[in-house]
Amino acid sequence: MASVIHGEWTHRRGDAGGARAVAAEIRRPKPHVAWSWRPHHGGQVDQVRVAGANVLVATMMPRDARAPGWEHAVVYAIDASTGAEIARRVLPDPVPVCAMVVAGGVLHVVGTRRGEPVFWYALSTTDLAARHRRIVSLPDGARHEDVLEAFASPDGGLWLELDATLADDRGHGLVYAFVDPTGTRPVVCARHEALGHASASSRDACVGGPELFTPVDGHWTADAPVPPGLSRLAALDGGGSSDAPSWATATLAGPNAQIHALGGEGFVYAVAAAEDPERPERSFVEAIALDRTSGAVQWRAQAERVPTKNALGGAARIARRPNGELLFQGTGPDGLPRTPLLCARPDGRCDVIALGTRGTFVLDAALGDLVLAHRSLKDGRVEVGGFAIDREGRLLGRRAALRWTLDAGDLGGEPTVYAGAGAVVVRGARGVSAVRL
Repeated sequence: MASVIHGEWTHRRGDAGGARAVAAEIRRPKPHVAWSWRPHHGGQVDQVRVAGANVLVATMMPRDARAPGWEHAVVYAIDASTGAEIARRVLPDPVPVCAMVVAGGVLHVVGTRRGEPVFWYALSTTDLAARHRRIVSLPDGARHEDVLEAFASPDGGLWLELDATLADDRGHGLVYAFVDPTGTRPVVCARHEALGHASASSRDACVGGPELFTPVDGHWTADAPVPPGLSRLAALDGGGSSDAPSWATATLAGPNAQIHALGGEGFVYAVAAAEDPERPERSFVEAIALDRTSGAVQWRAQAERVPTKNALGGAARIARRPNGELLFQGTGPDGLPRTPLLCARPDGRCDVIALGTRGTFVLDAALGDLVLAHRSLKDGRVEVGGFAIDREGRLLGRRAALRWTLDAGDLGGEPTVYAGAGAVVVRGARGVSAVRL
């Protein structure tokens, strides 16, 4: 039987729940690059989604010295089986794409830049036919610096994660807003933290039913540590804003405490991590499964003394395997691994696993029973691989065995990896390749 990859990749982390999970049956893999593609204008490749039989790619035209700031984003629909361009759509406003989500056969594209409105475009996923163009204006004098992420709501609306300033605050902060399907009644639902002068990046929130579950970082002081937690947000019919209290909290605390949310099948999962206050070169990690309705803890797994490189970064990769296990890998601002791969099980066990020699591979997804991962090589090329992690050695415990690997070539650096529609899709800053198994 040939290897088969099913499903779609509709949000930044796979789906609205952020599971990074793609159904697949990998039998005797023979990986090869099926096709490679670069935008006709030679500019930057920003984001990729996989929907139906198409790979959807958002790009930005090269900077024009004669008219800086007038560059437009271009969205392409590419046949996932052949790499042929099916359609392209130049977006009408000269702003970069900040977020893309697919829901109900519609590609939602959100674009803005500082000082510009937030534009919400809806396109057909099959031929990029225009459905609507809307301008989202935040209520009550709120001003955005950037849109960090978007999530599709079951009712056709969008949740937006923003770097924004509210009218009653001089500084900017992390703000969550809900935009109804008509785009006419945006609601600011919560503000979690002030960002000061730090650059903002997207957190790992997730949609569960009509609600958004958002991470709240912990704070460290030796005498009164605050563990990280999750808030549960619902669109407020009457508008306004609120600082949502924690819906669930982790039990660990320490410097650089963080939490990441993942949802699916009536549950919300959280993976928290924090540095050991006494040993910065190691960390604590905790995985929690919560009933989405009641918030009751279904299971919890913890790991101590997790080796950490160059201190724990604020980012991570998390995924949920078909057998219910949660995968976690801390990453730094450069996208490189800061921790080994951790595999938390419903029975409370948490295994620490090195992905590749010296742990150089970055977790991308649960691809069937395998773990999909990649690493950047020094000359700009990208190596993609599939790891089996279900075997245990006699002395060293659970290990990662490389089942297949492939050099996907030089795509311009800054790689990200997706899967769906029969292929593993590798994105670089200048191009896209499809790998078939």
